[in-house]
Amino acid sequence: MSSIRLALRSARSSMAFARPMSTTSRLLTGPGNAQAHEGTAEHRKIQSSKPLNPHMTNTNSTISNEMPSVGAQKAPPELISSVEPDFVPKDSVPENTERMTGGTQKGEPTSGPNAEMGVGEMEGAKFKVEPLRRTGEDPNTMRARLLYQCRKRGTLESDLLMSTFAEAHLREMTPTQMAQLDIFLDENDWDIYYWATQEPTPTSQETAEGAGAGPQGATVNAAGTDAKPPVAPKSGEWAQTVGTFKPAYRPVPSRWKNSEVLAMLRRHVISRSAGGIHDDEGPAQGVKGTGGKGMAFMPPVFQTDQ
Repeated sequence: MSSIRLALRSARSSMAFARPMSTTSRLLTGPGNAQAHEGTAEHRKIQSSKPLNPHMTNTNSTISNEMPSVGAQKAPPELISSVEPDFVPKDSVPENTERMTGGTQKGEPTSGPNAEMGVGEMEGAKFKVEPLRRTGEDPNTMRARLLYQCRKRGTLESDLLMSTFAEAHLREMTPTQMAQLDIFLDENDWDIYYWATQEPTPTSQETAEGAGAGPQGATVNAAGTDAKPPVAPKSGEWAQTVGTFKPAYRPVPSRWKNSEVLAMLRRHVISRSAGGIHDDEGPAQGVKGTGGKGMAFMPPVFQTDQ
């Protein structure tokens, strides 16, 4: 009996000790005397209602985009939505932006200065040249017309590029490939030339630390080495221009990124380059009788009837 009394007394004492602790905890979790700032609700409303700043991936450059300006200065990425709420930057790899944002932001704008130019549009021009469409041509007639269009482009560089390409590939082209080449030739001459000859800018590779050699590795600038030794200045009338001009990179528009004809044209440029055949397709220029033959002369016209 005495043991039961002792157990009840100990239980009562522990319950009495717990009561003030629970009361204290309720007091600590109460509102207290803190007062909210008078502008808190308004600030929260502004922050929750304003549009988000556009997402900028590492393949989305502020150099290649025409960014919104605040007076004489460009707006930093974190303030873009305050300057231009509808601004959509152009990503050189559009799927990167679409994947990182879950499809809530487009990888490239449909209008404005950063949008892709359509067929017949030129930078700085306010007019558009609509291409002509031919229908009802037989393959021989279409091949003859394409041969003429490849040889008569309007610039010497494009004439040599496309005439040698036609000499190498037009004879064996299928009607589907010729139809794609027909549409491709409607593009601007300089666009075609640079799409086929320029390499993309290594924006993301400039900071590729620890990357190995190869196309996915760091660039020579990031590795701290020079691609080519310094060239001595030229003399004569063109001393200030020879070897100093580097045109801006012209990205390939989405309508031609997976083009079979453009891929064939790029392989043609590589095979005719001074460095010879690349990508393990054959011997280099150093081997006698192999390598690139250049594009110094326009080939003769060949018979298109098959």
